[in-house]
Amino acid sequence: MAEKPKLSKRYGLSKLDPAWREKIFASIHSDRLKLAVSVLSATGCRPSELERGVVVRACNGQLHFGIQGSKCDSETGRGQPVRVLVVDNTSAWGQYLAQQLVSQPDQCMRICYDAGGISQRLREKSREIWPRRKTLISAYSYRHFLGKSLKESSMGADIIASVLGHATDYSQAVYGRAGGGKRSAGQHGIVQASATNPIRHSPKTDRLARFIKPNKPATTPVAA
Repeated sequence: MAEKPKLSKRYGLSKLDPAWREKIFASIHSDRLKLAVSVLSATGCRPSELERGVVVRACNGQLHFGIQGSKCDSETGRGQPVRVLVVDNTSAWGQYLAQQLVSQPDQCMRICYDAGGISQRLREKSREIWPRRKTLISAYSYRHFLGKSLKESSMGADIIASVLGHATDYSQAVYGRAGGGKRSAGQHGIVQASATNPIRHSPKTDRLARFIKPNKPATTPVAA
């Protein structure tokens, strides 16, 4: 049975505390979990990709993430085998990662965490911080938030696809709805993104665009 859209993390973002990422991060005391959540916060990678291991390197005051794609099919051309994201280190998790990398050989380390375990820990943290809320945070919440922030920041479809590890510019449609208020604009931290294969344009993207209503411009009352 297909998943109902209303249950998607994409639709639940608007119900979360605007600073939910920061509050979750501040509540973590385990270094291993803090490293994993830092990677999720910075890259929006899939839990299965985090389980494989994400390589993080400090370079010229920025963080470089190497992610091995987990949803790839060479026959159908699905997914991106590898993507590299350059992220600024001004966020709380960016500064934490930068500090951890100082003591590492070549300022590089590989961070991994069990896919099922990371979401379970995040749900526990969510209940702990917001006991009355029904909307719980999982590892995919970070992925949807990043997609939403990139869209609200008017990033190009090719860049968004590269960040999320998609082969075409259509798959991003299911991640993070851009809101009229654009509350998450500029919060993604992405400086640059590249992927193994060029992003393909999908005709479905054009069909979808016809159903997206542009934001109405503000009107100014006409003086009498």
